[in-house]
Order: sequence, then C-alpha cells, then structure tokens
Amino acid sequence: MPEYHQTELSIEKQIDVDYLLYVPASYDSSTYWQLVLYLTGSDPNESINSGVGKALAAGLECKFFLAVPQLKETGIWDVEALMQMVADIETKYNIDTTNRGVIGFGDEGGYGTWDVATSYPNAFSKIVPINAPACTEICRLGAGSVRIFHGAMNNLAPAADAENMYFELDHYCKSDVELTLFDTLGHNIQDEVFLNEDFWMWFTGSNFKQGNQSHQIIEKHISRQISRTVKDNFLLYLPRGYLKTETQWPLLVFLHGSGSAIQDIEKIRSTGPPRLFEEGMNSDFVLLAPQLHANLPWDVERTHALIKKIVSKYQIDKSRIYITGLSRGGFGTWELAVEHPELFAGIVPISARDIPAVERLASSNLWIFHGGDDDGVPWQGSQFMYSRLDKAGSNVQFTLYEGVGHNAWDRAYGDPSLWQWLLAQTNRNRRIGS
Repeated sequence: MPEYHQTELSIEKQIDVDYLLYVPASYDSSTYWQLVLYLTGSDPNESINSGVGKALAAGLECKFFLAVPQLKETGIWDVEALMQMVADIETKYNIDTTNRGVIGFGDEGGYGTWDVATSYPNAFSKIVPINAPACTEICRLGAGSVRIFHGAMNNLAPAADAENMYFELDHYCKSDVELTLFDTLGHNIQDEVFLNEDFWMWFTGSNFKQGNQSHQIIEKHISRQISRTVKDNFLLYLPRGYLKTETQWPLLVFLHGSGSAIQDIEKIRSTGPPRLFEEGMNSDFVLLAPQLHANLPWDVERTHALIKKIVSKYQIDKSRIYITGLSRGGFGTWELAVEHPELFAGIVPISARDIPAVERLASSNLWIFHGGDDDGVPWQGSQFMYSRLDKAGSNVQFTLYEGVGHNAWDRAYGDPSLWQWLLAQTNRNRRIGS
C-alpha cells in the first residue's frame, strides 16, 4: 500500500531575458499598437534574417512592435519569462493587449509558440506555429486565431503533428484555424510564409512597400527573481526492507496521464508502476507518483522540486533515478528529462508527443514506446524522437506496437524486459541539479 502525502514546495528562479525590440519609426503613444512576439530557434540571427527580419528588409511596413528574445540554453522556452518580458514592454509603450500576436519558427520556436499560447489562454489573439511539434491541452488557446504552417518533408517535427493540431482545434475546440502544408518542402519554408503578403495583412495589417521600412532596433534585458509556493499531493511506495537497512535505493518517478487521476489520487494506483508494485512485482526501488495538480500539462519546475525533496529526505541512490510516464505523463517525462539531462539514469516515455532539444539527452538511456494505431497522439513523433536521439549517440530503443492504440502502457509495463533494462541503468553524473 502507498503512503499518502501532501507537501509544500517553495520554487524560486532567476529570470534573465536578452531580447531585441523593433520599435516602429511612426510610434505615437497616443494610439494603441500591436505587439508581435517572435520565437526563433537556437540560432536567432539566422532565424531573424530569414524570417521577420527578411520580410522587413523586403519592404514590409513595420506597423507593429516586434520582440525577439534569445532562447535559453536548454532549447525549451521559459514561457513565464516570456510573459514577464511582454509585461515589461507594456509598461513602457502603449500596447494593445487585446491584439498581441505570437509566431515561432522551427522545432524550438514553433514549440514555444504553442507552449506560451496554451499556458496563457487568451493572451494572444493570433498564433502562428511554423514547423512546430505538437502540444497538449490545445483547447486552452481560447479565442485566438491560428494559422499553422508545416513542411511535409520536415525531419525535425513530423507533418503528422501539424495535422493532429489542426484536427483537434477544428474538431474539438471549434477554433478559427487554418493549416498550410507544403508537400515538397521540409524545414526551409521561411520564404513561403514570411514573404507572403496575404499572411502579413492578416497577421498585422501591414503591406509590402518599395524600399526598406524604417524602425528602431533596441537591445534590451530584463532580470527578475520569481518565487512561488505550491502544495502537491503524491503517493510514495517504499520497498520491503526499506527501514531495516541503510541501503541507498533506486528511485522511480511515475507521471500519470490525463483523466480522473487529476481529481482522484486513488486512480493513480489503477495502472502502470503503482498497480504492479501493489501486485507484488520485484520492487527493489522507491516509487514516487505525484498527482497532477490541475487539468494542465506537467509543471517541470514543481515536479523537479518534489523529486529533490524526496531525494533529500529518503535513502535514494542518486546514480539510479529513473522517470517514466504515459500519455500526458510521457510528455512530462520528455520535458523533465530535457530540462535536467544530468538527473535520470533511465527515461521511458510512453504514448507521448515529441518535443524540441532532445539532443540534450545524447548521454542518456531511453526506451520509447508507442502504439501504431494511436489516433490521439501520432506515433510519428516518437519515431522522430528515436531517430534524432540515435543520431545524437544516445542509448535509445523504440518499440512500436502494431495494432495497439493509445494505451501502449499496459503492454510496455507488463514486459519484464523493460524492468530488467531500466533498473540496470546507472547515471555516472550522480547529480540531482541545483
């Protein structure tokens, strides 16, 4: 039987954002102006020069403010930091807060576009992900209008992601959404989007005119200390003999999926590692099963804070910390692992969406599972994760279950070879993070 816990977590972080702010030469503080947030990839200069910057150089009227932040080293945008930056701009200029736009290009910028728009519902009236991986809880976008662009031959994020997002927004969310799929193009679709006059008229009401359009480019920086206190519920399973010895035990973190477990912590016990633990599996490890605090994606910062607290209070072998999750929990597994690649000795995402910057896991051990008939989360995302990790040199395996739908976890967790493999992995870094 599990132990039931509630804990208070204090989360503090330093926010530092360097960004470029394009200010229109015709700025007049007596009227309201649109703000466009542009999220680039890991090379902002290249993305600017081939994206919005190229459009401005080609004669696009700068009738809007353009904020171009620099991506942090993890490769995943900190959406809280982005909104702090937006708030800072709005204290200094007369911005129309009902007419913000966000546009992001590529694996990292496109993913950040989805992430900031779903994390802050109704903050953006126009949302443009370009060559982006998929996201979860897409209906949280609210009333924003969405234009999705994707290259069918993209080798970083599959076109199935764009098609899946379009279907969910159109079918379930009843959103104003359009999908443009370039059948013969891959990653390089910048000109097709950024030099399209009809697109810019929809997005900003701007035209292309002869000659360079004047604007001022300011290098800016914000620095903030952010803190918050949260309360989280979790289940903790201790192995037999835990209190009888000073042994350092492996720790397995399990992130559940969406559904009734969000409201009822008992439901966590009905599937995956908790159920197997209670059924008497050879459980020579500590099992931590947090409860998702709301119908949201997993919060990386608070989950990481909880793991650190457990490691500090219990007899945990820091070289053998593992993480696994299913569906939304698999998505959280990816994000936690990419944010903290030094932490986990073994990583097992199941039926999960793909994310950017997985190359940070080049020294990690992973086993990815997905159902070949999954009609909710495209399996191609897992295939792409495997291909990228394999190319990066990771110790990675991918199992695709033919004829299996979204629930690939019963079969995966029921395979003894998974557990033999997982508990044999060791992390030589022995770090829990700062």
